[in-house]
Amino acid sequence: MADVDKKVLAAVEAALQKNPKASVDELFEVATGVDRSIAALTKRQFHARYPLQIKRKLSPRRPRRAKRTQKGSRRGRHARNDSVRDAVRATFLKFASDLAAADDRKDLVHVVASVDRYVGEVLKATENA
Repeated sequence: MADVDKKVLAAVEAALQKNPKASVDELFEVATGVDRSIAALTKRQFHARYPLQIKRKLSPRRPRRAKRTQKGSRRGRHARNDSVRDAVRATFLKFASDLAAADDRKDLVHVVASVDRYVGEVLKATENA
């Protein structure tokens, strides 16, 4: 997994809070001003490591609307299925994020080789369903 520089992360986060629509190029410029070694990253690697993570953290989660039965009460089974679905979805997104953040071939192979960890997380989430 790729290392993240906390100073760069803070600078990119501040830039995004000032201008949420800032382009990757603008954010890359801010990051290289904080740490010149960031220039060695491709824009895709930079985006996966910094702006994408910050945007996920800052974005408000939209609440799901609960489905109601004829009597107006929540369906417990449906709510349970939604929570399992959310847990599995989060695991897949984490896997995709780790793949995107891989610097080179050995990092990519390391992430793919650890697929059993992600499968374990999915199985754990579905055990109680």
